[in-house]
Amino acid sequence: MATPPAGLPGLELPPPMALSIWLATIALAIYAVRVLGRRQRRHERRRVGGLARQFLRYVAGQLPAPDLRRLVAETTEGEFWTALERLSLRWKNREWLRLSRALERNRWSAAERRALQDDSPWRRELAARRLALLASPESRRVLRRAMVRGPEQVSLACAESLARYGDRKTLRWLLAHPAALGTRALVPLVDLLQAFGSRGAPDLLEALEQRVDHPRLERAVAEALGLLGERAARPAIERLLADASVDMRVSACRALGRLAAIESGTALLHALRDDAWAVRAQAAKALGLARVTIAVPALGDCLTDRSWWVRRHSAYALARLGHDGQQMLRSIAAHSPDPYARDMALEVIEGGSKAA
Repeated sequence: MATPPAGLPGLELPPPMALSIWLATIALAIYAVRVLGRRQRRHERRRVGGLARQFLRYVAGQLPAPDLRRLVAETTEGEFWTALERLSLRWKNREWLRLSRALERNRWSAAERRALQDDSPWRRELAARRLALLASPESRRVLRRAMVRGPEQVSLACAESLARYGDRKTLRWLLAHPAALGTRALVPLVDLLQAFGSRGAPDLLEALEQRVDHPRLERAVAEALGLLGERAARPAIERLLADASVDMRVSACRALGRLAAIESGTALLHALRDDAWAVRAQAAKALGLARVTIAVPALGDCLTDRSWWVRRHSAYALARLGHDGQQMLRSIAAHSPDPYARDMALEVIEGGSKAA
């Protein structure tokens, strides 16, 4: 077959037109992929929403357990865990236990228990967090083993899951092995210990009385006891006000404030003269929270402190101390030679204490 001579009109597309068609084809393909992706995501959201509604129906007694298990057997792994995660913050403990009993032996939980043996710490951490969504004696056992095995981020995830079970054996193990979470920051440690709830308070108190061999964990224990309102811990926490560590003294003041420990008023007044501004600031705040009215003169003096935080916490503490505290603020606002003290007192008098 003869080849048409080159250059005949109509046999070749001009380069600009060919490029336009090529770009239009790519754009159309990208658009089609995005449309398909959005459609698939909408479909998945509908399925997840439908499964979550069936969970709620079961908990409300409107769906038999066999029907629920059949629905779960037809779901994908992602749909199952996403639906549980969506509802996890709404469950009361009895609802969580009721659903857990119905789904204790589902295949997706079994898969996550196997994943706790995975080589990837990230995958083990994900498995630990998922297993917290359903209570199971078997899950509890494998979570304990994985917590001991580590590494640290896996131990933390397992401990957080076991805290939802209220597992006191886990709490005791953590207190006896502080190195397991040795590099965790203070706030996650406090949140973890507090998550064991009032059932764990006796173990925390015993650990604090015997002193924890890890400063950050000891601080977390003291602060968790304050958040739990464990007033029996007040003497042990008050002793920490004499600790050599500034951070420990700060945590002790904060915990006593949360306990509203008026009995510790004298010790907190002494802390108000601490060399560290952070201790003075937290002591001032604690005196206000504990309604220690004898602290009014000392708190008034603190409005001239060189630290802004000490001045602020002292002013807001005075606002909590009734007529005497309010009178002190008005006197400072009207007569103090220190402009910073006057400004802080005026801030509180003009309504700042409502936002504190």
